[in-house]
Amino acid sequence: TCSVYKETADFVYHVKDALTENVRITGHSLGGGLAFITGAQTRTPAIGLSGPNNKLSRKTFEPRISKKALDEFTFNIVPDRDPVPRIDDLSELYQRIHCTAPQNNPLDCHKVSRSVCEILVKCGNRPPSDGNITRPILCECFKEFDYAKPTPINEGVSIDDECKMSV
Repeated sequence: TCSVYKETADFVYHVKDALTENVRITGHSLGGGLAFITGAQTRTPAIGLSGPNNKLSRKTFEPRISKKALDEFTFNIVPDRDPVPRIDDLSELYQRIHCTAPQNNPLDCHKVSRSVCEILVKCGNRPPSDGNITRPILCECFKEFDYAKPTPINEGVSIDDECKMSV
């Protein structure tokens, strides 16, 4: 039978052999889980956002995946209350992030855009001295997810007008 993870592993081996050893694998949700399997099997760094984990299921893949390979080559970004990264046990490298979705809607914690906003707001901005976000964030972050509006990049232009210009 054809298993997708075998195809992705073959592709990564091909890229590493033919083009460059400097390969990184990424994915969201099931794509993150696939990235973890592929990364561990090919010894290639893999980053997943809300990916299902493979610590318990690692022995079901062919070739089998060692716990050491998962711990060395995979990194999962895990939003609070997101149900998908609760599948299987976490490997050693992961980062939990806050989810601003309503308590009664944990599936919203699985949205890429919500997680990217959380990362940009918490990690990608200088600490504001005046309470304002000092680097640009996606317009979606404050329009859809209630993050604070950032300071406009262009003087004399409102952040709402900047968002209209970026569409």
